Amino acid sequence: MKDNQFDSFEDLLSYQTNILTACQPKDFDSTFALLAREALTWFKLDRLTLFPNSMILLDTGKSISVSKSDTPPLEMERFLKGNYLDYLKLLRSKKCWQLFPEESLKSHKVDPLRVLYEEGANWHGIVSLSLFGQQWGAIGFSRFNRYDTPIETTDMTRIKLLSDIWLCFWQHSKMTRSVTSDEADNINESEKLLLLTKKQCTVLTQLAQGYTAKQCAEILFLSPRTIESHKYRMLDILELDNHTELIQFALRNGFGIDNN
Repeated sequence: MKDNQFDSFEDLLSYQTNILTACQPKDFDSTFALLAREALTWFKLDRLTLFPNSMILLDTGKSISVSKSDTPPLEMERFLKGNYLDYLKLLRSKKCWQLFPEESLKSHKVDPLRVLYEEGANWHGIVSLSLFGQQWGAIGFSRFNRYDTPIETTDMTRIKLLSDIWLCFWQHSKMTRSVTSDEADNINESEKLLLLTKKQCTVLTQLAQGYTAKQCAEILFLSPRTIESHKYRMLDILELDNHTELIQFALRNGFGIDNN
């Protein structure tokens, strides 16, 4: 679906990979915005958003969205209303992607999809994304302008491939940027880690992967109250103020990857 300076999708993919490989972690966000707009032009889309399948991470701004200049930027708070959790439940589908044409958006029972229609979108798609064998979240993309060419299966496959690359570079850049504490801070955190029990480390691993207390309880065969007790005990031991700081600590220290 050529609509810019690239002769083929392979040219677009090669160009973006080369740019991302050479990009410094601190420059990822601005670089991604440029690359995403190139992809929007190529596929004749108007807005895209990478978002995690976790309300904890979504509520703390762990998403990234890019729009064309003639398309309204994403205002996340507009979509976090009504039965918005059902939008995340769509990711439980076994399908690699789900598409919502205009009539579906207009009458859909999931509030965020209707909000999209009210905002002016006439087409929306969701592509599920995974990391290390676990579902991470998805990329959502929308059309606000009306284009003559439909999105074909080949386009969806290519969008999935490009999105997987974006996600890997984005997560790596975030991890690299988070590990920027000076040596004294790193030593201090290492000492604090020794104060955690094996069970607390297990709970922290699950929390760092975006699971809720209830989900952690089910995975570890514990009660939600026990999980919360461990969490608040860890906040005290690690001298942290809130859940967000706990998750950031966990990611800096490698708890975000389940070695099992």
